Amino acid sequence: MMYPILKFVVNISIRIFFKSVVVTNKQLLPKDGPLIVVANHPSTFMDPVVIAAVLKQEVYFLAKGSLFTSPFKRWALNKMHVIPIYRQQDDPSKTNQNNKIFEKCEEFLTNKGTLMIFPEGTSINERRLRKIKTGTARIALGAEAENNYQLNLQIVTIGLNYSDPRRFRSELLINVDEPIKVADYAALHQTKGFEAVKALTEKIRQQLEQNIIITNNDDDDELVKNIETIYRNQLVEELELSENIKEEEFLVTKTIVDALHFFSAQKPQAVKELKVKISSYINTLEQLQLKDDLFASEGKKRTVFWATLKVIIYTVLGFPLYIYGLINNYIPYKIPSIAAAAISEHDEYRGPIMMTTGMFMFPIFYALQCWLVYYFFESGWISLVYLLSLPISGFFALHFWGRLITTRNYFKLFSLFYKRNTLVNQLIVQRTTLLNTLDKAKNNYLAHLQKTT
Repeated sequence: MMYPILKFVVNISIRIFFKSVVVTNKQLLPKDGPLIVVANHPSTFMDPVVIAAVLKQEVYFLAKGSLFTSPFKRWALNKMHVIPIYRQQDDPSKTNQNNKIFEKCEEFLTNKGTLMIFPEGTSINERRLRKIKTGTARIALGAEAENNYQLNLQIVTIGLNYSDPRRFRSELLINVDEPIKVADYAALHQTKGFEAVKALTEKIRQQLEQNIIITNNDDDDELVKNIETIYRNQLVEELELSENIKEEEFLVTKTIVDALHFFSAQKPQAVKELKVKISSYINTLEQLQLKDDLFASEGKKRTVFWATLKVIIYTVLGFPLYIYGLINNYIPYKIPSIAAAAISEHDEYRGPIMMTTGMFMFPIFYALQCWLVYYFFESGWISLVYLLSLPISGFFALHFWGRLITTRNYFKLFSLFYKRNTLVNQLIVQRTTLLNTLDKAKNNYLAHLQKTT
C-alpha cells in the first residue's frame, strides 16, 4: 500500500522539481518482469526515484546495506522495496550475506519481478562512468540458469543525464536502450561461467556509455561546458535542430565530447591553447557578471536596446504578481535548500534532499496559509481561489526572478557600450575568434569522420 502512495506523490514532486523530464525510447521499457533495470548513478536517492516513476510496474531496489542502520530504517526501506547489498568498503564482515541476497533476487526474478541495480556501486555527481561491478550479470545469469535458461529475463540499461541535479527547475534526460536478452549468453554460461559474466557486464557497460555524457576529467568537462555555452546554439542552427528537443541537445554534446577526444589525441597543443582562450573569455564575462548569450546577437547596440526595453516593460507589469508570489512561497521554497546544506555537504545528496523536503514543506505551508485565509474571511470560495493562486504565483515569481537577472545583465551590457566600449568590442572580437576556431575544428572533425566511414 505504501509503495503506490509514495509513487503517486513522487511523480508529482518530480514534475515540479524538474523543469522538464524527457524519456527517449520509452516504448522499449517492458511493462512487466522478469526484468533488471540498470543505470548510471550520479544523484543518490534521486536516481531510483525518477526511474521508478517512469516504470509502470512496482520495482525493487538493490541499495548499500549501510543504509539499514536502525529498526525504523529497516522497516521503512523494506516498505519502499529496498533490498540491502553489503559492500566490502562498508562492512567486510557482512559481505558473506550477499550470497543469500543474490538467491533472493534470483527467486524474485523467477516470480516475474522487476529489480533495479546501479552497477557502479557508488554515486558521484560527475560526467563519468565508473567501473561496472559484475553483480548484475551474476544475478541475471544465475536466475536464468535456475530456470534452464527459459526465464526470458531482460536487462534494460538507462542513461540518466541531469543538467544539474542539485538545482530546482533543472532538466533531466532519461535515455532508454534496447533490452538485453540474458538467454543469449546461455551457451557461454554453460561452458565458461565467468566468461559469460564478463561478456554480459561488458555489454551493460557499452550500452550505458552510449546513453550518457562521459568526459575524461574535470578539465575536459569544464571545456566541454564552455564550448556548449559559446557554440551549441550555432550548431543547433547549422544542423537545423530544435532548441527544445533534449535528445538533439544530447547528441550535440556527445559529438562535442567525441571531437574533444579526437583532437586531444591528434592535436593536444591546440586543445591546450583553446582551453586557455575560452577560459580567458568566460572568466572576463564572470568578472563583469555577464552571460555569453548577451553577445550572441553580435553585440549590436540597437539589438541590446530593444531587448532591454522589452525586459523593462515585462518587469514593470509583472512586479506586483512577483511580490505576491514571493511573499506566499518564499519560506517553503527556501527551507529545502537550507535543509540540504545542513544535512549533507555532498552534491549527490542535495537534489534528493531538496525534493523530499519540498514534498512536505509546500503542502504544509499551503494548508496553513489557506486555513488562515479561511479563518479571516470565512469563505470557502476565497480560500479555494487563494489555494489555486499559490503554485501559479510561485512559478511566476521563479520565472520573474530569472527575468530580473536578465534585466540586470542587459542594463550592464547597455551601459558598457557607452562607458567601456573598447572592452565590449574586445569581448566581441574574442568571441568571434573563438567561433572561427571552433568552426575550423568542426570542419576538420567532420572531414575525419567522412574518411573513416
